Amino acid sequence: MCDTIVALGTATKNGAMLFGKNSDREPDEVQNVVIIPRQQHRPGDMVKCTYLSIPQVEETARVLLCQPFWMWGAEMGANEYGVVIGNEALFTREKPAASGLLGMDLLRLALERGKTARAALDTIIQLLEQYGQGGNCGYRQKFLYMNSYLIADAGEAYVLETVKSWWAWKKISDVWSISNVISLGGDFDAASPGLIENAIKKGWCKSESNFDFSRCYSEPVVTWGAAARKRQHCSGNLLAQNKGALTSADFMAILRDHGGRQDFRPDKHSGTVCMHAADKLIRRSQSVASLVTRVGAGENHFYVTGASNPCLSPFYPVFGPGTANPVGYLQGAAEYDPETYWWQCEKPHRRALWHFPAALKEMQCSITEYEQEMLQTVEQPGAALNQATIDRYFNRVRMIVGDWTGRLDRMPAATPGFLFRRYWQGYNRLNGIE
Repeated sequence: MCDTIVALGTATKNGAMLFGKNSDREPDEVQNVVIIPRQQHRPGDMVKCTYLSIPQVEETARVLLCQPFWMWGAEMGANEYGVVIGNEALFTREKPAASGLLGMDLLRLALERGKTARAALDTIIQLLEQYGQGGNCGYRQKFLYMNSYLIADAGEAYVLETVKSWWAWKKISDVWSISNVISLGGDFDAASPGLIENAIKKGWCKSESNFDFSRCYSEPVVTWGAAARKRQHCSGNLLAQNKGALTSADFMAILRDHGGRQDFRPDKHSGTVCMHAADKLIRRSQSVASLVTRVGAGENHFYVTGASNPCLSPFYPVFGPGTANPVGYLQGAAEYDPETYWWQCEKPHRRALWHFPAALKEMQCSITEYEQEMLQTVEQPGAALNQATIDRYFNRVRMIVGDWTGRLDRMPAATPGFLFRRYWQGYNRLNGIE
């Protein structure tokens, strides 16, 4: 489960495009920040995606990926040309295929091959029609689904929603948000042959004139269980509230939203943009990584948490021209490793669950103070994002996270519910976190 938001320059404070996404996956599914350089390839080369191998292109772009550690594709990312993409799982009345390109594979392929948002859109459509989408998308639990995308660059943005090898897309005029539900009704700009005909054949609509993509194809039960419409409504309202003056800080705040609740507790409340896992049946997804980008107005900026729970995680800048990941950043994997950044953050995050909402309030205070200074410095006109700046702010966030570890036990305790405690104690044992 995920939420993705975009605002074109007409809706932002300084005319740049803003983009953000929470990647909601299994609670211990490490998601790494990966930078892959531009590469040249030989004729006949193949690229091995998660399950399929397909022909490679002559050149692939430099890309920033937020990548689940076990797959080839990515949940969200950007390329050197300022194209940004995020995907969402869709639950539809059509059965997902057992094999094919993952939606995350399609996302990475589009970033590597598309120099504009429109080119990336066309890349996904072409590959979708040629190879199809399918295969297990889950880490510990088998999970198959269709996909939707927000695709943007400095001047344009598109929403693309797919079922099997069918698709429909719409060009966005100002703001848009997507969640785990089809957002397009009959308001698309283009659709693939067969999409409407299939719905008529199945009896989901009577004719082309009354076709509604979401109404015809959405699977109601899982979509309801994911609180997808509720989350999409929430993120859309938050975008609308400040439309015309939206900033990077606003996008970070939207990704941290708990439904406006000051008394939020992860064991009691659900259906929020910042998603917290609580059980193995309904609330089994958690926001395990977050991305915010600001593209245009002369400069591009990219911010990641590199960690779960954006409400408890500071963003730091990445992906400047010619830069690498911060010095000291190590990628995580299945096993708990305190030397890797994702797991370094995860241990205090889990301890904070026993101290909500006091931990949330105190941790957000230090995050806000840091991010206000960071954004003011990094987004200052003419300021170049070099490796030294990236390293400095990454060291700052590591110090902030490290400082919480000693302070959490001194915060007021709030005993979570019994089932919630057992759920997270089970993950701590599984992951070797004391």
